[in-house]
Amino acid sequence: MSDWVIVCPLPASLHARDFAVGFLKEAREPVLPPLLERLVEPPAQDTSRDAPFSDTDMEINIPLPKRQLPLTPPKHRELAWLLTELGDDLRVLQTSLKHCYHLLRPDTSSDPNCSHKGNTLVVSTPRTEAVKGHITRIGTRIARGTIHLKLRTLPAQTLSIDPGHPITIAPLDDLDVLLTRSIDLLDITLTHAYPDEPNAASTPPRVEAFLAAQLRVLAQALSDATALLRGPPLLSDTDPLWTSRSSALSHFHPPLPPTLSFYLGLQESQLVLWLRTLEPADQPVNLGMKFALALGTARRIEHDEAEQVFTYCCEDGCAKGLHTPAPDADPKTTPPDESPARVFVREKLRVESADPNLLSLSAKLNALSHSLLQTRRNLAAVMGEDLEE
Repeated sequence: MSDWVIVCPLPASLHARDFAVGFLKEAREPVLPPLLERLVEPPAQDTSRDAPFSDTDMEINIPLPKRQLPLTPPKHRELAWLLTELGDDLRVLQTSLKHCYHLLRPDTSSDPNCSHKGNTLVVSTPRTEAVKGHITRIGTRIARGTIHLKLRTLPAQTLSIDPGHPITIAPLDDLDVLLTRSIDLLDITLTHAYPDEPNAASTPPRVEAFLAAQLRVLAQALSDATALLRGPPLLSDTDPLWTSRSSALSHFHPPLPPTLSFYLGLQESQLVLWLRTLEPADQPVNLGMKFALALGTARRIEHDEAEQVFTYCCEDGCAKGLHTPAPDADPKTTPPDESPARVFVREKLRVESADPNLLSLSAKLNALSHSLLQTRRNLAAVMGEDLEE
């Protein structure tokens, strides 16, 4: 119910016939209580001060106001104030997003030695010598690195990333696109909603609806960016993208063995390396291995993907060396089959590498998402709309 105030005379001036009624907010005309609708005063012909005053001698009517005072609706004032404050909030948000982008891809254009910059991360398995080495991340790519492997199903070897053919981390590449588009979206929003020289052509007719739509798109972009850094849940160490986004053999010098899958992803804002040794699913098991498995002298390595068959190829769409050649095929005249192959996973390792910049980026994106959500709630409340989260 709307608030209203009645301004009435003091008891000493009951002979006054009119008084003013003012309303604090726009509302329908209130119904006055019966006590205020009928007031009485002494009869006009009786001027004696000693005459007793009776409540029923005479009654007068108090005229109600014909129109209410012209006051601005409070929500209009709140909306005007909020839109003014929102301009500064969006500029701060744009600056924060640029800082987040620099955490992902530092600006080294003014540095002549920018090729030597980057984050060097340790890649090592705890308490074992299975994986030991380091990699260097520059932006969304692994530019160089050396990793020593001592796997149970492969001979000991050293992997060296070719600096001329860096490895692109697909989730970071998607994150780069989201941050770039978010910054551009804020730039467009500020240009149209808060121009330096406002005019009818540049300012939207309903700027609050325009801002609500733009902020909704921005909130979705920040949510997607946070999801990319979070990666798959920790309850499942399996990232299904490894079957089609593992690094191509040409990223390494010398080239990577065809039976080794090298996949870099993100999980809980950390770089995670998955190493898998593969075996063609249609490859026959030799007689010696059958006897060893039957006698128990040899055992298959147990993991969550041991008995599954995967359709595998590298990021370039090739699966070299993972097809069993036909018995009657001539290797000199028959080109090797490089199509996706059906494989078993013989051995699987997972190695985490904490990146301080990515951890800081995740924390900043979470804080910006919470701040943006509060701004959207305030705008929706003043506009009288329900927020779609």
